Amino acid sequence: MMNPNISSNAHSLSSLWAPLLLIVGGLFLAGCGATAPVVQSVSGPDTLETDETGTFEASINEAEADDPLTYTWEFGDGATGSGLLTNHSYSSTGQYAIRFQASNEGGSDSDTISVRVVPPPQPASITSINATPNPVDEGETVRFSSNVQGDTPVSRSWSFGDGSSSMSQSPTHTYEEPGQYTARLEASNDVGEDTRTVTVRVNRVLPEICTTVSEMNSAFFDRNSSTLTEEGEESLQENADILSDCPNLSVQVEGFAAPGERNVQSLSEDRAEAVSSFYQNNGVPGSRIMTSGQGQVEGITSKKGGTRQYRRADSLPQREDDGM
Repeated sequence: MMNPNISSNAHSLSSLWAPLLLIVGGLFLAGCGATAPVVQSVSGPDTLETDETGTFEASINEAEADDPLTYTWEFGDGATGSGLLTNHSYSSTGQYAIRFQASNEGGSDSDTISVRVVPPPQPASITSINATPNPVDEGETVRFSSNVQGDTPVSRSWSFGDGSSSMSQSPTHTYEEPGQYTARLEASNDVGEDTRTVTVRVNRVLPEICTTVSEMNSAFFDRNSSTLTEEGEESLQENADILSDCPNLSVQVEGFAAPGERNVQSLSEDRAEAVSSFYQNNGVPGSRIMTSGQGQVEGITSKKGGTRQYRRADSLPQREDDGM
């Protein structure tokens, strides 16, 4: 049978140590709490282009901080990320604050960096090209202009279609010959290049005679002949020179025969064709020449005295707006 005193003493000891154990137990629990993370560094690019992916990285006291750990990124545009290493891109330009936070049951820590988001480099782009005036008369000055976008500096190279060129931003040029020219602009910068063309129509400046001439020399022939005489060729040469200088002119050639000549209709046609051949041999396009034989002349004309006035071919100038 247990000694009542011993039981009583044991109970007394238990009662005495219980508060001490609780206290000791409380100190232990407090001393064994989770170690909070400490953010040691946060890094990322200082500048990004829109839609360019940037890499962001953080480091903490991983050896000391207790798991489980949570890592959160806030990129300043409403997007978030996780992990010590993450990627992100921005769709809009601007300055953004990026916050990184590490946390566990023992607490949390955070740090913030910033990034500037800029537009991507812009290649040279020609949005318009102009030539003024256009059309232009030969010998008149044309001014060229353009609208070029893109990152500066932008270089320009003009070629005018007649062998001439310029590096000016808004050059001027004079075309010495009539025709149609293709002027070309090349614009370039460090990112890219662009090309555009403009067509310039240069009009011929016509001599005054081209708008005033109403009558040309006639060619006279020997009897029953459709062969041009030396005198006839000299007269026609003046006509051919006018036709060459005046592209707005065409010519109606009418052949005639005198009474008493043989085969007057065919002879008058042959005389008109002889004049046409002379013009073409001297550079006048056949498309600008029309011929007809008028047969035997009736009545009196003032071309030449005597019957020789009938043995001829007349050249009648026709302007484009006159019709034929």
